[in-house]
Amino acid sequence: MHLPRMKRWLMATATVALAGCASSGSTPPETQVDLPAANAKAPPPPGVVPETGSLLTPSAEAMALAEEVVLDGTEMGTMWTFENPPLDYWAETYGFRPSADWLEHARLSSVRYGGGCSASFVSADGLVMTNHHCARGCVDAVAGEGEDFLVNGFEARSRSQERVCPNLFLDQLIEIDDITDRIHGVAQAGMTNEEISEAQASLSEELTGQCEANSDFQCQVVNLFHGGQYKIYKFRRFQPVKLVFAPELQAGFFGGDPDNFVYPRYNLDVTFVRAYEADGTTPASTPHFFEWDPDGAAEGELVFVTGNPGSTARQITLSQYMYEREIWHPMILDFFDQRLEILHEIQRTDPERGRAMQNMIFGYENTQKLYRGELAGLRSTDLTAKKIRWEQEFKAAVAADPALQAEYGDVWDNLAKIQQQKAMLAPTVYMNNPGFLGASQHLATAGLLQQYVTEMAKPDAERNPQFQGDAAAQVRGQLANASSFPMDQSMGMLAGRLMLASTWLPADAPLNQVVRPGESYEAAATRMINGSRIADPAFRTEIMDGGPDAIAAANDPLLDLVAEMRAAQATALPGWSSANAAEEVQNERFAKALFAVYGTDLPPDATFTLRITDGVVERYRYNETFAPAQTSIYGYYARATEFNNEMPWTMPQSWWDAKDRVNMSVPINFVSTNDITGGNSGSPVIDRDARLVGIAFDGNPESLPNEFFFAAENGRTVSVHSAGIIEALKNVYGMTELVNELLGGR
Repeated sequence: MHLPRMKRWLMATATVALAGCASSGSTPPETQVDLPAANAKAPPPPGVVPETGSLLTPSAEAMALAEEVVLDGTEMGTMWTFENPPLDYWAETYGFRPSADWLEHARLSSVRYGGGCSASFVSADGLVMTNHHCARGCVDAVAGEGEDFLVNGFEARSRSQERVCPNLFLDQLIEIDDITDRIHGVAQAGMTNEEISEAQASLSEELTGQCEANSDFQCQVVNLFHGGQYKIYKFRRFQPVKLVFAPELQAGFFGGDPDNFVYPRYNLDVTFVRAYEADGTTPASTPHFFEWDPDGAAEGELVFVTGNPGSTARQITLSQYMYEREIWHPMILDFFDQRLEILHEIQRTDPERGRAMQNMIFGYENTQKLYRGELAGLRSTDLTAKKIRWEQEFKAAVAADPALQAEYGDVWDNLAKIQQQKAMLAPTVYMNNPGFLGASQHLATAGLLQQYVTEMAKPDAERNPQFQGDAAAQVRGQLANASSFPMDQSMGMLAGRLMLASTWLPADAPLNQVVRPGESYEAAATRMINGSRIADPAFRTEIMDGGPDAIAAANDPLLDLVAEMRAAQATALPGWSSANAAEEVQNERFAKALFAVYGTDLPPDATFTLRITDGVVERYRYNETFAPAQTSIYGYYARATEFNNEMPWTMPQSWWDAKDRVNMSVPINFVSTNDITGGNSGSPVIDRDARLVGIAFDGNPESLPNEFFFAAENGRTVSVHSAGIIEALKNVYGMTELVNELLGGR
């Protein structure tokens, strides 16, 4: 199940919470990188020689293997923008050259679903299809007292029964304007990296405001090729949106986490909603929609996926690749592993609480499995060798042109220097963030309280935006209100943080001074939480009213720990901020070099913007045999039966009741070679006639390393088959009117 990738969100969230130092890409007036010396030393993961430079150097085996690698030209993937479709490539590869009208129809039939998924119009009356896992928030939100639509499903058998999804919107891409020259033009000689980034961010905000003030569009400045291109995307927004149909959770997420990112699969991961005009009673008129192919696509058939892939990191240097491999991915996986260990224990000992946390746990499990698969790919000698070879060929192309070499030849060394700086600082920055992923609620609250008091002591204009004006009042209200502090969860998370600190931070780091000789991590966490008053809202109000002096006088172990963590973090933040700003600048130079060598023959990395990717329905080798191109409804019943209908392979009762009506041979899921990632959830799969043949919902394990290099021969997109959807709607759920709308009366 592809949820939007969390990496960039996590990085941005942590940085904003710390110092607001994230910034957009920029064009440098000079090419040299001048970073301040690091004040904090980050240790390597266990078992690794403690020298940052050696961490970011590929193995001799990978270097040797790179000499034998032959690249095929698709290493950057096939996530094409609609403004630069690869018509010649499609014609040469598939004998298919779509018309401008075909492309416009595909673009206007595709929509972005809320803030994290994809979807498509499937009728002229605003009917939209997306994944069940994308729509869970809506399905849960529309339920009234005594209703559990997430577990039991939802069926609106008439439009009067459709229910409004709170805050949900759909965005249809209408126009695209190129603003590259304007954004690049703000860089002036003598400006620092931070000044260029701030100027570009300010202009982007200004252009977005002008676009929205002068039109009815929702506007977004889009950064492509890591700053090589800038566009304004203009969207028509549809709101309100109403829920039409959702299957039971055990149909939409059959197999749960064990089957997640796995194939063969047997999931009805589909939900239908409807876009309405602003009056809330008139369905939106949507003349561009994908007509339904009730037979679906056969093996070997060309298919396209249109959707909004969240992020990829293919157009990065080898040193950036090694930073992901040696620092970021291992560290973030440690956070996820630690958090899930605590949550799973709570599930085991308190099933009722575990059920309430299940959707959150699904999300963490999904991301954990995602990062594990990516890290396995990053550590693959074969994939690393291909990355080395790709960089060697790109650098050689730049070096062969004296003008390009003079302009961009130093960018690889500059980025390598930046990665070494980041590798030294990242653990100190993240481990000492009280509210970072995996935080104890007690520790996170202490961190927010300390930050509130510190920020409120400044003039309003100098505060972090989170603590300016009305936002500050909201934070105060949050801190003043009584809230539940589950002790087992909070203590477990704090103990886990202390354990991670012993792995990632120097022995003299504040977090490593908390545990007393002979004391366990759990005992240290229990002692500190029991000795703190941070869970008392009256105490928090007293501290907010008393200001910095009240914190100093409180003698509270958690507030004291937070102060020490912030002080340690402060030694790393200047270098961290400088490194990130410098990296954005060098990324943009790297992107310009890519343009100079390859032009638009390469697709840009994913940015949660609309793309179209080509592929074919195709089986693949696994476990010394083949995974079939399609699975059938037979397999759904068989898997439930083979696991004795136990969770998470429990089949809903509606399917058991319908077993004599259902055509078991109808396909339910299928795989294709299309290039997708998180954010593509809910993407329509269409054929060369722009007919809908399925809906993408996942990738197989072999596809996960494609985040960094599109080179996984057996990587596949996993989709729900159009024939299986119709079979279920008709013979399991009796949704006759919905079937008629999808088939246009056929």
